[in-house]
Parts: sequence; C-alpha cells; structure tokens
Amino acid sequence: MPQDLQARLVELQQEYRLGEERLGRLVRHEAELRETLLRISGAVQVLEELTGPEGEKKGEGGSDAPKDAGPVRTDPSS
Repeated sequence: MPQDLQARLVELQQEYRLGEERLGRLVRHEAELRETLLRISGAVQVLEELTGPEGEKKGEGGSDAPKDAGPVRTDPSS
C-alpha cells in the first residue's frame, strides 16, 4: 500500500507541474491576444474617424477649425 500511495503522489505532482506549465502558456497567450485586440481596436477607431461624416472632410485635407473661425492671432498684445 505505501508504494501505491508513493506512486500516486509522484503522478499527482507531475500532473500539477504540467498544469502549472499549461496555465503559464495560457496566461502568456491571453496577454498576446489582449495586445492584438488593443491594436485592432485602435485601428478600428482611426478608420471610423476617417470614414465618419467629419472624417471624410478631414481625410480630404479638411480642418478641425470651424469655417467661421476667422484668422488666428499669434500676437498676445492685439
């Protein structure tokens, strides 16, 4: 009986180590996927801004300034 218990202990320890290794790989994979999703999300946001109603004007050389903004003053004394 003690040999059976010892063999089972070794088996469980090995399974535990394998489980830890697999969990580590999964955690790394999760981090990689999160980075990928973040990059995709950023690209989607940029494309949405470029293809939206205001984005079409900006993408064609438009400006963020209102049309009736007038000249920009750079001299603080005036």
